[in-house]
Amino acid sequence: MKPVTFFRKAHKWATLVIGVQAVLWTLGGVYMTVIPLPVIHGKHLMSGVAPSEIDWSRVDIDPGLVVMANPDAPLIRLTMFDGDPVYQVLGERHTLISAETGGVVSPVSEDAIRRVARTDFSGDAEIVSVTLITDNVPLEIQNARPPLWRVDFAGWNEPSFFYSAETGQFVSRRHNLWRGFDIAWMFHIMDYEDRNDMDNWLLRVATAVGLFSALFGMGLLIYRLGFRNRAKVAP
Repeated sequence: MKPVTFFRKAHKWATLVIGVQAVLWTLGGVYMTVIPLPVIHGKHLMSGVAPSEIDWSRVDIDPGLVVMANPDAPLIRLTMFDGDPVYQVLGERHTLISAETGGVVSPVSEDAIRRVARTDFSGDAEIVSVTLITDNVPLEIQNARPPLWRVDFAGWNEPSFFYSAETGQFVSRRHNLWRGFDIAWMFHIMDYEDRNDMDNWLLRVATAVGLFSALFGMGLLIYRLGFRNRAKVAP
């Protein structure tokens, strides 16, 4: 087989194999660069309201008592939640304790989460649903610890806020532009399962095929240029 024939066929087949993925890489790259990253992160969805200052006049439970009752907890924090002073006990088990009565507030009620989400959200869109997630955490928030409250707002972008059902802490936010970015990222790294493994075998194979396609194309170009130069100097 002549070198030019080999390079032509090899380049053609390598390009056919990698062509669709190359288009997906390009389209995904355009999407991920056109939309500003702060928009993808959804910072504009947050109201930016500063956390309420602790109402010390209502803190009747001494922090030392909470520490003694939870000696294995690596972090105990006094904060305000839904207008009330509470202790967030963060450890193997997360618990919310009233700083007024010492009673356990966990799990946080749906009504409380609705009020908190309404305050956190920057827009005036209505809350369309509030869902308690106890298992089978959605892929878009796969690393979050259940149980979770999911609050969905109306609107073309379909924003969703996620809160810990144990402590009421804000966990994360998602919206359609973020979900589009996540799909583009999935195609970009070719991890169609968890969407976070950039060292998978499929990506390595596709990268190798793309590299060989480029090398075969360069070989074909060099051979043709050399052939033309020889033709010009021939008597």
